[in-house]
Amino acid sequence: MQLIIDNRTGIQNQDVEVSSSEDKVALNLLSKLDGNQHTLLSLEREDGWQLMIGGGPTHYIITLGNGEKQLTLLNINGDETTDVEICAGGQFGQFPETLCTDHRQAAEIISAFFDKQEMQKTWI
Repeated sequence: MQLIIDNRTGIQNQDVEVSSSEDKVALNLLSKLDGNQHTLLSLEREDGWQLMIGGGPTHYIITLGNGEKQLTLLNINGDETTDVEICAGGQFGQFPETLCTDHRQAAEIISAFFDKQEMQKTWI
């Protein structure tokens, strides 16, 4: 699996690429997402699916795509009327809490993605 994390200094970005077949490496990179220097983690599987996690350190927006489908992870415990500001890929955006996850949920989806079980989660 190919893992890519951004590394920002001001407006400059240098992506860091890591090849790994262990979810522990991806979970370690997830812990680096701080919404400032590191704002986006991408996991690319050989079957063409890509998981992107943006934000940090407390809220994340998670998308899944394969070139044909583009899905966003749904937080069923979130409040649709509450907005959360997240910096993903160096860009700030406001998202309803129903589209934002916490660190535990983000870690769970990474493990599910490594096990090819991500479709058991709720996506929109």
